[in-house]
Amino acid sequence: MILWIIVIAMILMIVSLLLINNRILRYSFGGLFMFVFMGFVIALSANMYNHYGMSKETTVQHKQIYSAAPANVPVGMLITKKIGNNHYIMMFKDSADDQTARVHFVPDKNNVLASLKKSANYKKINSNTAQVVTKTTKWQYNSELMSWLFKFKEEDHLVKITHTVEIPNNWKIVNK
Repeated sequence: MILWIIVIAMILMIVSLLLINNRILRYSFGGLFMFVFMGFVIALSANMYNHYGMSKETTVQHKQIYSAAPANVPVGMLITKKIGNNHYIMMFKDSADDQTARVHFVPDKNNVLASLKKSANYKKINSNTAQVVTKTTKWQYNSELMSWLFKFKEEDHLVKITHTVEIPNNWKIVNK
């Protein structure tokens, strides 16, 4: 919407400076529309460069996971493979009823930019259950007015997604 406001302010500025004969009215309206035009151009630049009108919001989700080992093995197991500096591909079961473990956190080769915003790691904790803690950080508009002014279609302002698999101290980690 801000682009339409900028275009309308520019047209009104040009029309007022060229078509109004009264000098006082010409400069008054021309100056007013120039001020509106420049203000919205600066606001659009600030939004694009510094996320003006937005703030970072982080959501945290917890999901219980289960050992990758078969049900008859008494020790819990997490299978990992390190790729990159701070990213792991991991295998575990999503529910207690699953027969086989599934691979999780595999980067999407078709969308490298989205994959760069995601990371997965693990850590051992003092607990009896294993879980995945997913922290998603996104830019959100501060108000409906800012959303109305700056939002273009259904844009995604994802900053990063961090998956941390928290496993009990008695689980074994198998590195591939």
